[in-house]
Parts: sequence; C-alpha cells; structure tokens
Amino acid sequence: MKGENYLYFCDTTDEPNAADEAVLVPASTVLGVSINLFATNWGRLAISHQGLVGDDNSKAAVYIAIDQGKEKEVMDDLAAAMSSNPGDGFTVICDVQNNVFCSEYITGCTVDSAV
Repeated sequence: MKGENYLYFCDTTDEPNAADEAVLVPASTVLGVSINLFATNWGRLAISHQGLVGDDNSKAAVYIAIDQGKEKEVMDDLAAAMSSNPGDGFTVICDVQNNVFCSEYITGCTVDSAV
C-alpha cells in the first residue's frame, strides 16, 4: 500500500522459484526481532512477522545469519532499515542471490513462511 515499507528477503543463490526462497513483508507486520534461542544456532536472529495467510493468527519468520557477537549492531541496522522511507517502498534486508544486505554483519537468511 502507499507509504508502506516492504522488506525483501531472498535466501537462495539462484533465481527464487520455490516456496520459502524469497518473501516481501510489510514492515508494519513485523512483530519483533530476537536472538535465536537454540544453542546450536547462535549467530542468528529471528525476525517474526504476521503470517501471509491473512487470518491474524498465523506467524512467520525470517532467520538472519550474522557474524557472531554482532547482534546489537545488526538489530540497530534492521531497525533503521525497517523504519526507513524508501522512495519505491522497497527495502532489501537480505538478498543472498545478489549479495545485498542491510548490514555488513549479515551473512545470509532463511525464509520460513509458517512458524
């Protein structure tokens, strides 16, 4: 919608062509950003957002791989990107295919459309 900032995530090195390879999420649907709680996955943040099915109950997430120890810096960069007002309404957060990230400390991402 007009005035909305949409966040782009792509977790594949080739052209996204399957479920959970790329997603465009309205920034207004982001519920929070947290450090991943699973001990085997430190160095990862979870961006949770309202689900894509439109029932107000579903949730989804994108997991952001980051350099270890850079959680605060990445959270600061994510907050700035999510609150930005790009002219085209489109903000790249993580694009593995084109090696474009909103933070120098992001190394990849995993899209999960149903959490």
